[in-house]
Amino acid sequence: MVVTDTVFSMDGDLADVDALVAISARHRALLVLDEAHAVLGPDPDLSAVDALRVGTLSKTLGSLGGFVAGPRRYTDLVVNRARPYIFTTALSPADSGAALAAVGVVRSGEGAELRRRLRSNVDRLRPGHPSPIVPLVLGDEGRTLAAAGALLEQGMLVPAIRPPTVPPGTSRLRVTLSAAHAPSQVDALAAALAHL
Repeated sequence: MVVTDTVFSMDGDLADVDALVAISARHRALLVLDEAHAVLGPDPDLSAVDALRVGTLSKTLGSLGGFVAGPRRYTDLVVNRARPYIFTTALSPADSGAALAAVGVVRSGEGAELRRRLRSNVDRLRPGHPSPIVPLVLGDEGRTLAAAGALLEQGMLVPAIRPPTVPPGTSRLRVTLSAAHAPSQVDALAAALAHL
């Protein structure tokens, strides 16, 4: 079994999913992809392997819960053996309805426009970065906390991430952009980060 995030949550970098597909196919291993942060991709071709895709209904879709999608023999195993299913097996109708409506938006022209705006916002701050999670590694915990505080005083919520979440000496600001940010807000953030 090969298990990975597709987009890693602290640096917004991508797993080499194509290479993992090839390795999984060669060794006939089950590939499990956690796609909780994969707002802008990747969208790999998984036709050569057995794969499970694990996702969230909360982050991009604004609902609650998550899902596991894949071949029935594996999803049945999850339903019958995973501890979260022992006492609770379904989302509320409201949460399910909200997630389904959000999927409709994601698959529409409006969703395509939101992704385009998000991609543009990421490129304003760090051109070519593969995800809306953009780290600024400052190293020292105190310096990172002070920087987050200075940004908050300017009305910008940019959390300080420090050990044990990340290794010692790699404390960072974790910028998370959205399609709702105006270009002027991203430019103001870029200027504030440059000043830091």
